[in-house]
Amino acid sequence: MAYHGDRVTHSFKFASAMGAYLPVFMPLASSRDEVVVSAGTYGIDAVGITLATVGTYNEAAPVVVGGVAKVQAAASLGAGVRVAIGSTNGRMIPLTPSGLSTALGSAIGAAGLRFSIGRSLHAAADGNFFSVLLNPEQII
Repeated sequence: MAYHGDRVTHSFKFASAMGAYLPVFMPLASSRDEVVVSAGTYGIDAVGITLATVGTYNEAAPVVVGGVAKVQAAASLGAGVRVAIGSTNGRMIPLTPSGLSTALGSAIGAAGLRFSIGRSLHAAADGNFFSVLLNPEQII
């Protein structure tokens, strides 16, 4: 069962409408302060996970930047594995120590995924929600 635990949030402005439990990133060299964009693609260095159920353009909404957040699995994964953004809709996939996805294999190329969003606290099947201990970092 997925849950939110102790967490640190920060209010960011959304660059577009987006839903809950999605990874977001801050565009580099943007002229707008504290704006986040949905990180629904591979290899994005996310800053956190949306918390609000609905966020609209230019609305300030909370983003979980530390602690425990809820996310959705794009493949089956076990508890304690590193996870990364693994689909264009922001769902998560497990990573191997090399940075390659065990779920997608060579589909993302030899370079693999460069960024982890954190570690899963629960096992999850494809499409299920699970809790992640946020620790965004570059892994390769």
